[in-house]
Amino acid sequence: MMNLTLAIPSLNRPSERPVPFDTPGLNALLRFGHFTSLPAETSVFYARHLWRGRPEISILAELGLSADTPALLAAPVCQQMGMNQAYLASGRTLSVTAQEAAQWCAGLNDFFCEDGWQFYPFKPDLWLLTLPKQPDWQVPSVLDMLGQVDGMERMERYAEPDWLSKQTEIQMWLHAHPLNAARTMPVNGVWLWPGHSDGQAEAGFTATDSSWLLRPDLPHDAAPYDWAAFEAMLEECSQQVSDGLIFLDDLTVSVAADDEESYRQLLADWDVRFFTPIRLALQKGRLKNLTLTTDGEHGGVLNIRTKAERAFWKRKKIFTGSLR
Repeated sequence: MMNLTLAIPSLNRPSERPVPFDTPGLNALLRFGHFTSLPAETSVFYARHLWRGRPEISILAELGLSADTPALLAAPVCQQMGMNQAYLASGRTLSVTAQEAAQWCAGLNDFFCEDGWQFYPFKPDLWLLTLPKQPDWQVPSVLDMLGQVDGMERMERYAEPDWLSKQTEIQMWLHAHPLNAARTMPVNGVWLWPGHSDGQAEAGFTATDSSWLLRPDLPHDAAPYDWAAFEAMLEECSQQVSDGLIFLDDLTVSVAADDEESYRQLLADWDVRFFTPIRLALQKGRLKNLTLTTDGEHGGVLNIRTKAERAFWKRKKIFTGSLR
């Protein structure tokens, strides 16, 4: 039997007016598990599941560059300004294409050629910046800044002056960029930061569409459509898998867009495609253990053993998570 980890960022978002979701399969899983809280940082959550060691080192290796090369992580972002607050969006929310990423990186390389900066479009929404010297920038990961109400305000108070200066230069360069003319959500910034969280990913097989999968040496595939598709992936795997991981980060797009209806519909859909059949696999003993985990202030790990018959997790008997 296999141990399965089902990792879902943004799964449990408390609401002032919680409304039960149409997720009977998920609700049943929540009644038969033991819950443990974990650090709230989203970057730590991704590091725990999707990469091993420092992410810059993994990307440098995949690009064929020396591990000693000074490098920073970079992500195209959209900063949306309100009257009293600002939100930061990145990742799949922006739907950046590979062609757009290549064109932006080439333009930035020309713009910063005198500084010796070189941008690499490693993935459409995750880039690498190499530079002559490693800067001493204590900047949080973009994963921990997404959706922050006062994120940029805090950075303007505490970030190093040269980081703020470069951010301003990039924003000015992107402001009138022709690629943004046809975009619903413009790319008006690039978040630069040094990797902080060393990855501890251990799953023998990982299925995800996330750009943050940085373990090319181990078996992996795209996120499956449903539980049956994941079981088919395992059957095709060249080696027996004792620990599998499904990492689904589609909910983060709904959260970033503040689209509660999309959030609710996706959870209901996943209940049919994942939660209910996984529950049946546990009931029939086809799974040894399920680890259901999410990030954020109310995140943590819910462990459910095969053929569980009594509820250990009293914190929530029904899932009432919502958007912020």
